[in-house]
Amino acid sequence: MANINKLFSLKIRTLILGHPLSSHNAEEAKVGVGGGVPVFGSDIISSEGYAPDEILYVLLLAGTLGYAYILKISLVIVLLVISIFLVYRKAIQKYPQGGGSYTIAKAYLGENFGLIAGASLTLDYILTVAVSVSSAVENLTGIIPWLAPTGHKVLADCLVIMFMAWINLRGLKESARLFSFPVYLYIATLALLIGTGLVEILVHGVTPTAVATGHIASSSVSGMTWFILARAFAGGTTALTGFEAVSNGVTAFKNPSQKRAIQTLLILGIIVSIGLIGLTYLAGAYHLVPAEGNTVLNQLGLIIFGKTIPYFVLMGTAAAILVIASSTPYAGLPILLSLMARDGYTPRYFKNLGDRLVYSVGIWTLFLVSSVLVIVFHGDTHTMLPLYAIGVFISFTLTGAGLAKHTWKERGPKWQSDFAIFSFGGIVSFFVLLVFVTTKFMQGAWIILIIMPLLVLMFRGVHYVYNIEIQNLEITLEAADDFHKHVQKINRRRSQIEISDYRNKIIVPVYDLNLIVLKALIYAYALTPQVTAVHIASDPNRTEKLIKHWAEQHMEIPLEIVESPYRATVHDLLNYIDKVEKNGNFDTITIAIPEYVPEKLWHNILHNQTGQLMKLMLLFRKSILVTSVPYHPIPKKSLLIDSKVNPKN
Repeated sequence: MANINKLFSLKIRTLILGHPLSSHNAEEAKVGVGGGVPVFGSDIISSEGYAPDEILYVLLLAGTLGYAYILKISLVIVLLVISIFLVYRKAIQKYPQGGGSYTIAKAYLGENFGLIAGASLTLDYILTVAVSVSSAVENLTGIIPWLAPTGHKVLADCLVIMFMAWINLRGLKESARLFSFPVYLYIATLALLIGTGLVEILVHGVTPTAVATGHIASSSVSGMTWFILARAFAGGTTALTGFEAVSNGVTAFKNPSQKRAIQTLLILGIIVSIGLIGLTYLAGAYHLVPAEGNTVLNQLGLIIFGKTIPYFVLMGTAAAILVIASSTPYAGLPILLSLMARDGYTPRYFKNLGDRLVYSVGIWTLFLVSSVLVIVFHGDTHTMLPLYAIGVFISFTLTGAGLAKHTWKERGPKWQSDFAIFSFGGIVSFFVLLVFVTTKFMQGAWIILIIMPLLVLMFRGVHYVYNIEIQNLEITLEAADDFHKHVQKINRRRSQIEISDYRNKIIVPVYDLNLIVLKALIYAYALTPQVTAVHIASDPNRTEKLIKHWAEQHMEIPLEIVESPYRATVHDLLNYIDKVEKNGNFDTITIAIPEYVPEKLWHNILHNQTGQLMKLMLLFRKSILVTSVPYHPIPKKSLLIDSKVNPKN
């Protein structure tokens, strides 16, 4: 019956998430350039669609004079695109493990700036999901009136976010396969729109007054000012949100990963540059006025295509790509959190690969936090939008500044041109950031200025706790000598007894070799010499380090490595126990689980509670005994085992 239930649950899991992927197939689960564009570029591709609106909203404060500046501002934004492309190309070349702004800032500007970059990217990714999905659902309210009430809209937002999480839990290739068609169809239709519009203007000319829609708001502004130009430029740079995702996710590309990542970044830069220049030129030529519910893209579609099939394809794919844009954070944030986990700034379980070779804990976290954000802000895009671009421009600024500082210090061949490019990208990004903060401060940007320091403090707090734990658990010479003495003492006591006379077997699951494991091994060995330390090899690097450490410490107790190609730690341990039970001649089999007991209750959230899950799974095994060996942090100089403890046979 148990096997039937196990088989049924496995089939359900496979149906929902797909077949587990082996670690040996990691390369096959990665994406190429064709898949990288929709997975990592959907956010930036969708952003260029509403960038002309953001520019015109500000420029038209100066009246019709604003139309003369829209193309010039777009060209300056394209210069920034080129600079940022060159910045992130260098980042990808220097750091193939990914991390982008976080890695660069931490390496060249110091730990604090690295954490600021990590916090800004984390916020940006979360807001991207919330804003993209909310915007997409808002655009559907005219077609589906049921979505109009706030409660219905929030529910629809959360369901879409859940759907995107589910798709990404199935793996990068799965999401690339699903999203490629609508993304490439949108790009093709947008190219057709721009091409047809340019041909129409060249052949037939244009009469702006005949096609202008809406009205230009009256303003006390007399003529164009530098402040209006700065605000318009900052608004247009929303077309760059998502550009950093490729540098964060280099490891998600097939080999050669760096080359494919740079090619993907170049393609995205070309798409954004051509699309932005084309749309802003057409918007200026036709003197369009953006309005809520009637975007520049919609107006151009009606003017150039009319209500024909290409128009409906354009608007349909534009709505779809807003939803798909939330896939970029699902690809980027889990990788960023995994890198920060390896450095000890986020909980360690963020670096664990799930069944489908994606960082599933990061995906679940993004789903939960973005859903909460949508609920708190009632799914109102305009409330969340002021917070949207600040994070990404903090990361742009820190990346440019970090690489500029590194280039200045190294001064290698042709360093002057690199320094100029990196400095330009960092300075302009900082300028845009200042404009955003000053103009959007009262609209909600102040929230970012509060949340970001709190995130940085949280990262530092996690790092501090882990450092204390490492110091407390590190095996000292005294602890190692004490362990070996206890083993020798027990061996002398048992010298007249055959090992086959011991009918009780103890298995000690180990992840690393530390004081927790030493205490559990001494406890087990004091009861029986039939002790085996078992390591489930879900991470090859961790396994290699453990084997090396085990040999260096001359451990008398054997270590057995159990391969775990699908990273199912508990499942593989249970299978190992089944084999021991079937093949061994033991009266009892005991699983002695080493457990760390943190000093403070909240520290438990920094640990994945695998031991608790093991105990739960073994609870229903009648022939298996389970015991916990708790380890409470002690001063480093204290003895591992109290001298008063006298283990008996």
